[in-house]
Amino acid sequence: MNKHTPGPWMLCNNIHYGWKTNPFSVCVSKKGVHGTAVANIPARQTISREEAQANARLISAAPDLLDCLLTMPQSIGYSDQDYWDWIDKVNLALKKALGEDWK
Repeated sequence: MNKHTPGPWMLCNNIHYGWKTNPFSVCVSKKGVHGTAVANIPARQTISREEAQANARLISAAPDLLDCLLTMPQSIGYSDQDYWDWIDKVNLALKKALGEDWK
């Protein structure tokens, strides 16, 4: 299995910097630099800005969602606290992927 860039990945809103071709990107902090792009979400006529931002949110949550899936077998069944800790982790990943107001 290929190793991905370790998280946390974050949504970068490049509109604030006046970027028109890539209004959103997915970035990760790296030592010595503000952030490194993992993925750019280019501006396209076929999707709205809101859809592009939603795509970037989903991509930025990928490491968190993967971690939830990988830890699920270990978290379920050991203790009630492990289960609820895992549920909290899942909810945080979903908030990141779908936006703060997903519920």
